[in-house]
Amino acid sequence: MIYVHGSELESDAVRTGPRTVLDLVRDEALTHPDRTAYRHLVDGTSASTASLSWHSLWHRILAVADQVRAACPAGSRVALAVRPGLDYVAGLFGTMYAGSTVVPTFPPSGRRATDRLASIIGDCSPQAILVDRGQDRSRVPADLIVLEISDAETGDDPGYTPAEIALLQYTSGSTAAPKGVVLTHANLMSNCAALTSHIGEEPDRVGLTWLPPYHDMGLIGTLLFAAYGGWPLVMMDPEHFVQSPGRWLRAIGEFGVTITVAPAFALELCTETISDEDVADLGLHTLRQLFCGSEPIHPKVLKGFLNRFGPRGLTPTALIPCYGLAEATLFVSGKREGEEVEVDGDVVCCGIPAAGHELLIVDPVTGRLSQEGEIGEIQVRGPSVAAGYFGDPSASEQTFGAGPDSDALSTGDVGYLRHGRLFVTGRISDLIIVAGRNVHPQDVEVTVNTCHPAVFRSVVFGIPGATGEDLVIVVERRATKGLDEARNTITKAVVSAHGVRPKAVEFVPVGGIPRTTSGKPRRFAARSRHLDGVR
Repeated sequence: MIYVHGSELESDAVRTGPRTVLDLVRDEALTHPDRTAYRHLVDGTSASTASLSWHSLWHRILAVADQVRAACPAGSRVALAVRPGLDYVAGLFGTMYAGSTVVPTFPPSGRRATDRLASIIGDCSPQAILVDRGQDRSRVPADLIVLEISDAETGDDPGYTPAEIALLQYTSGSTAAPKGVVLTHANLMSNCAALTSHIGEEPDRVGLTWLPPYHDMGLIGTLLFAAYGGWPLVMMDPEHFVQSPGRWLRAIGEFGVTITVAPAFALELCTETISDEDVADLGLHTLRQLFCGSEPIHPKVLKGFLNRFGPRGLTPTALIPCYGLAEATLFVSGKREGEEVEVDGDVVCCGIPAAGHELLIVDPVTGRLSQEGEIGEIQVRGPSVAAGYFGDPSASEQTFGAGPDSDALSTGDVGYLRHGRLFVTGRISDLIIVAGRNVHPQDVEVTVNTCHPAVFRSVVFGIPGATGEDLVIVVERRATKGLDEARNTITKAVVSAHGVRPKAVEFVPVGGIPRTTSGKPRRFAARSRHLDGVR
């Protein structure tokens, strides 16, 4: 046996074919006990930080595992409803180490979060829930075992038998009610390996995230990926980024960050809201990889971001447009390392498939394989494809048994392949048919978002009309005056660019468009609000 600061670890556990990410965390605790594993910017700045070394993290994992084991049997489902930060990391890995399945979800701190928690609990019936110390328990269902996250750094290590299912990753609900995606430990290892293969290994890698860890991009693409690679991760709360987007870019320079992740809307937010004064002392020279995904990316967004922050050290090759979804664990494709972004008209290339995975483009009506450059549904094959939806065999069969050979994941997204590279154009369910014309709402939104200064961002959807569907545009407004002029400008721009006249153009305050945890517009929810007369 080898001892690490009082903890017994098996010496033969080091790099001998780890079964799970936890084996790699245990490895780091043995070989690099004093190195920083995770650092949390408590107030969103470097002025207030807390950190865990690999040694400290390992002992916190053992302490949480003791809690969970004492409360429920191995194989139980445990909801993780803890705020972003070091406690969340300990809760995530500690629950896994207890041999339970983790169900990540928002803490019950507001109506929307409480409603989502109730929906998830109703769907998967966890045996227990991990919450922050001092959490108001009146928002937690009474029939659950409630465990307050332990801050101890002690615990016995009786060994580790992983649960058959590592995570129930609930989808963001951009097109329907959230579903619990069944992810195995093998899925997690496969996706982290594919990401590593895509960008290579770097001895000085440092990560940074402000994304919610309850969503696949923030959970797997940052927390788990960092643990897999054994590199330090700086964590910022989502609300601290939203309050001041410049904090994200400032932290890149302060901590020598080399890799970070963001949805496309975050790049646009930084470009438009960070003042010239704040830009002046930013340093982005260390940043080598900025993964950008979760929603279709328009070239103007990337160009605007590069124009604004290129003088501060951001290189064009650092931007990595990518494509992924929870049903494929996370990462499906991305731009190659060192290449500049490729654009085809208004469509940004999302790169080549993840290592060991195959992309198919299939006609959604006939099921035949599409030709080079022909638009169809995107389907995925490979070891990162999840096992299905929890408790929903019918939906699982429809989604995970697609393709010509009935073994591919049906993504519901549409796009095309050109020279082996993926171009994503939208979602099948978003397509609007107006007087026989196919209208992609994302295209209309680009037109709306750039046609008048009163527009912050927009969402477009269809409603039943006399001859098919009518087009409705909901706009988050920057001001309350001059909206009639803005409405006329928007209408003219949409008619000119798309040959369709909107049935209605409505204005709401910034934040008035319902969005997923990753920032994608929830078209179905926006449509329901419109039809219900909610403004």
